[in-house]
Amino acid sequence: MVKQKVQSYPEHLSAEKERIGKLSQIRELVFGVQDGLLVPLGVVSSVAGAFNNNHIVIVAGVSEALAGTFSMATGAYLASQAERQVHTAEIARERPSIQAHPKDEQQEMRLLLEREGIDTDDANIIADILWKHKKAFFTTMVQKELGIEPEQPGTPGGDALFVRFSYLVAAGIPLFPYFFLSGETAILTSILATLLALFGIGLLKANFALLPSLKSGLQVLLIGAGSGIGGYFLGTLLPHVLGLK
Repeated sequence: MVKQKVQSYPEHLSAEKERIGKLSQIRELVFGVQDGLLVPLGVVSSVAGAFNNNHIVIVAGVSEALAGTFSMATGAYLASQAERQVHTAEIARERPSIQAHPKDEQQEMRLLLEREGIDTDDANIIADILWKHKKAFFTTMVQKELGIEPEQPGTPGGDALFVRFSYLVAAGIPLFPYFFLSGETAILTSILATLLALFGIGLLKANFALLPSLKSGLQVLLIGAGSGIGGYFLGTLLPHVLGLK
């Protein structure tokens, strides 16, 4: 019975690491959905306020959604790739430093351990033990000194697809009322649907991050609430300022 538990323990660790890696994509989800809600909402609200023509609103909304989807996916890919390249370069720089300055690196390890609350004697013992196991020493040094995980979760391509899908789905929420409604009714319905979606994202974030649900939902909602209202007033007032109405 004990033997079975010992054999399954590494699998449990791998499963936990994979689960945390997937949870880290909540950043891409919130990023993609929030922009997918607020940017199209600002566009369709301003266009609706300026022209009061559903065909123009829909064309503008769909165009923005498609352009925004590709832009967000490209940005997510390049950002994720750049972050990984920087981390890889820093990790590669650390390995020869350990080989060239072993005494200094061991002393750094002791200081890092002491900074985490381990007393000097125990820090010396742990640093000496780690030094005997070079891979463990290197991994621990990268984690504690550089603040980087040697094996990073996700991939640039995966992050890009996740953001693209999130943005595209979210962009349809402020746009869909204009397929069925018109005028102020469509605008108000679009804003309301977007606010509800923002509140839902806050609840989802609270569920994953173990935060108070109501507080998280209201926080995300209030941060994005001004976009639709601002877009509508911008679309209503700007044509008058420019002499278009």
